[in-house]
Amino acid sequence: MRWSDEITLMHETQKTDSGGFAVPKKDGGVTLYANKKSVGFNEFFQAKQAGYTERLKFDVYTAEYSGQTLAEYEGKRYEVLRTYSDTKTPDFTELTLSDIRERGSG
Repeated sequence: MRWSDEITLMHETQKTDSGGFAVPKKDGGVTLYANKKSVGFNEFFQAKQAGYTERLKFDVYTAEYSGQTLAEYEGKRYEVLRTYSDTKTPDFTELTLSDIRERGSG
């Protein structure tokens, strides 16, 4: 594993404006090193059927991931679509990212 890619993970919280409407607020985030992986054809196809496009996959250290829902990589924002931790390699958590513009379109 290379661990040469930098990814910024952020939480998104909901606040309410004076009219009672939800206003998303993003925290500053935490930047950490990650290992970029390829998205397999089968996973890509299944995500497409569900209305999403898997864009990127990364391995991050489990100890550094605390349930963030947004990610930024190379200046572009993504939604954390799925996380996966294998019992054989519990030190790593795999993050699957989707284009944030697709949120709510599935």
